[in-house]
Amino acid sequence: MAANPSPCSLPFFRRLHVRIAAVTLAVLVLMALALLALTRSHQWRSSLEWTQRMNVGLANYIVQHQPRPLLTAQGTVDEQLVREMAMHLMMTNPALEVYLIDTAGRIVSHALDGVSLALTHVDLKPLRQLLNNPHGTSLPLLGDDPRDPLHGNVFSVATLGEQGYLYVVLRGQAARGLAQDAERSSVLRDTVGAMLLAVAVAAVALILGMGVLTRPLRRLTMQVQNFRDLDGQVNAHPAQGDEITLLSTAVAAQQARIAQQFEQLAQSDHLRRELVSNLSHDLHTPLASIQGYVERCLLRNTQLTADEREAHLRVVLRHCTSLGKRIGDLFELSKLDAGRVQPQLEAFCLSELLHDVTQAYQLQAEQCKVTLALTANSQNTALVHADIALIERVLQNLIDNALRYTPAGGSIHIDIQPQGAEVVVSVRDTGVGMAHEHLPHVFERYWQAQDTASARPGPSAGLGLAIVKRILELHGSVIRIRSELAGGTRFDFSLLRAV
Repeated sequence: MAANPSPCSLPFFRRLHVRIAAVTLAVLVLMALALLALTRSHQWRSSLEWTQRMNVGLANYIVQHQPRPLLTAQGTVDEQLVREMAMHLMMTNPALEVYLIDTAGRIVSHALDGVSLALTHVDLKPLRQLLNNPHGTSLPLLGDDPRDPLHGNVFSVATLGEQGYLYVVLRGQAARGLAQDAERSSVLRDTVGAMLLAVAVAAVALILGMGVLTRPLRRLTMQVQNFRDLDGQVNAHPAQGDEITLLSTAVAAQQARIAQQFEQLAQSDHLRRELVSNLSHDLHTPLASIQGYVERCLLRNTQLTADEREAHLRVVLRHCTSLGKRIGDLFELSKLDAGRVQPQLEAFCLSELLHDVTQAYQLQAEQCKVTLALTANSQNTALVHADIALIERVLQNLIDNALRYTPAGGSIHIDIQPQGAEVVVSVRDTGVGMAHEHLPHVFERYWQAQDTASARPGPSAGLGLAIVKRILELHGSVIRIRSELAGGTRFDFSLLRAV
């Protein structure tokens, strides 16, 4: 049996306040990461918008300030002029990349020496959109980047008459390289380190704060568990979880225990009512007989002969004896049920006790014409460790029961069989027996398996076997019964052998 876990003994990561802190911290970290991602995205788009808005007329300015057209009327590129223009632009802003595009979107020239382009054509739709409404278009407006086909880029564009377009990429490869270097800089590492430090501080603060807030819950859980332990409830399979799980388990166990106690109270009330009814019947019968014979002696005192008066008094005495035995059995059973009887254990020879008890019942057995005998094994001189007076009471009740239900000509045999550290005692008869469905009720008080017509008359109140069961329970033993109709009955119980 495993003891119920205490909230204070739970592993650190199973405690409620640690779990709450972990979940809260995870939510905060996810929110911070989402906010950081949104901030970076916003900053990136703002940077693109600012760059494009500041340079939206750059291409047109370049075209207007060239000494001669970049494309001739025949569509020929002035390569010398393109290289000179690109050199001046890159000296001013290395992030700029200049392309000449024809009216079909094909790149016809650029000033990037030794660079192979990933695209040969540029989508003209965003270019025309910016040309048609340069100040009303929502920025940033991204166009194709000839060197990076997977990502768009901000641009500036100007028409070259009917021959094509001057297409200026505002954030070329040089600008992207600088952005990547910035991401790997010590500033970013310091920012990440500061965020991790903030997370650690927040984790400690959350654990301490949640620990203070959940302290009443832990105290309540311990109080419920302590109450459960006082009630003797120990869980063989401790609950796995935090304080709420432990509290829920303890409350569920208490609910089950209370329901069980209510059921026991109902059964006790039913037994009490049944006891009062049976006791009233058992006491009323002998008292009525006693009263009848006493009244007869009083009314016909002078008319009764000495023999008749003696017969009446003997009947009264017999009923008084029966009444005394029933009251004695009831009193003895009540003491056993209340735990007021404690066995005085000692070592004694069981065979000698059996011999004495059978000798005491020999006369009664002869009157009933029943053979009462000990088997050959009953001469075993093994010592047992028990209360001799209580075991004698067990044997007397079992023999009384056997005599009551064994008809004339039957037999009762008592046997001892050593088995390891125990000695098994058997009392078997050749009586009327009982049906299998009656066996579970044999040891209930006031329950009798047979009709009164099939049992021998005698002072039985149906308490004898109940007393036997209680006495053997005090010795840590169990009474077992085997019986069948018209096949007799056998009772077995075991006692510890004395060392």
